[in-house]
Amino acid sequence: MITKHWLCCLVAFAAVQANPLALAQSTSASAGALSPAVTKVADAAVAGDAESQYALAQMYGSGSGVPRDPAAAALWLQKAANQGHANAQFSLGTSYLLGDGVPKSTASAIEWLNKSAQQGNTLAQANLGAIYLNGDGVAQNFRVALSWFEKAAAQGLPLAQYSLGKMHQNGYGVRTDEAMAAQWYTRAAAQDYAPARQTLAELKRPAAPVSRTANAVTTAPAAVAVAVAVAAAAAAPATAAATAAAPESSVVLAAIQDWAAAWSRKDVDAYLGHYADDFRTPNGESRSDWAAQRKTRIDGRKRIVIKITAPRVAMNAGNSEATVAFTQEYNSDRLTETSAKTLVLTRRGDAWKILQETARKTGTGRK
Repeated sequence: MITKHWLCCLVAFAAVQANPLALAQSTSASAGALSPAVTKVADAAVAGDAESQYALAQMYGSGSGVPRDPAAAALWLQKAANQGHANAQFSLGTSYLLGDGVPKSTASAIEWLNKSAQQGNTLAQANLGAIYLNGDGVAQNFRVALSWFEKAAAQGLPLAQYSLGKMHQNGYGVRTDEAMAAQWYTRAAAQDYAPARQTLAELKRPAAPVSRTANAVTTAPAAVAVAVAVAAAAAAPATAAATAAAPESSVVLAAIQDWAAAWSRKDVDAYLGHYADDFRTPNGESRSDWAAQRKTRIDGRKRIVIKITAPRVAMNAGNSEATVAFTQEYNSDRLTETSAKTLVLTRRGDAWKILQETARKTGTGRK
């Protein structure tokens, strides 16, 4: 069944490639069902404008103004990337890394991430650092990972600063140095990067000695998971309007990270605090009943690990509501589950709260 599914994906992608303009032309032809803004972008993409090709790819990737279509997104990313568009190169590399719309390929991912990173794209640099730190499809190389993280960190990317902190804290390719780690965590925390704030607090808290071997097993994958997940989400927007919204998108992503972190550490109060008072419960029950069910479910697990990959953020025109789609991997002592999840968040004062949550299971395993 899995082989057949991938075969269908490959055939579909090949069909689109065989007639590369058909998709955008059909989009333009159906302008009556689309907004003028989408039609304008599609027409410019067909005419060969790299920025518009990237914008159209982002639309297909997030389902903004057009039906979500990862293969179509990858097609237009390829066109823009071939013209040297750094953000398209980054996004295409990430698509190959995750197998989103294209066959999963570490070699192709590294090729496109390298091209983007050489143009100074910090997120491409961070993803390359994560790949070499974890040895994902390549020989593990701490020094190469360190080099890429340092390049991104020097440009102020908090994700890279946090990852450097992890490397110095655990002695990956460098001498173990918690003072240096704290410096990098502090720089990331100063930009309100939630994982850095949490790790910095843990460093300052007196704790029982932990063996270096055990610590390495738990911390290295955490740094890599964050790098891949966030970098996939935060590609630079394609339009002037989207560029203005980028900082708010980062705040939304930070809220999602905090939500997943609270869930993973089984902090029920913090976890539930991420949901709006008027949260639309999945089965129409009262919020209090739903919250009680969630508390029972979370308290009943000895261990929970939540990993978010390929998040995509779409802001509404007034930046008062955001839709975030991502792949969620849930692991506990009883269950392993992968879902395609979408969260709708709304601004409540200075915070972003979850208003609606939908999920579609894509894989399940019992333990």
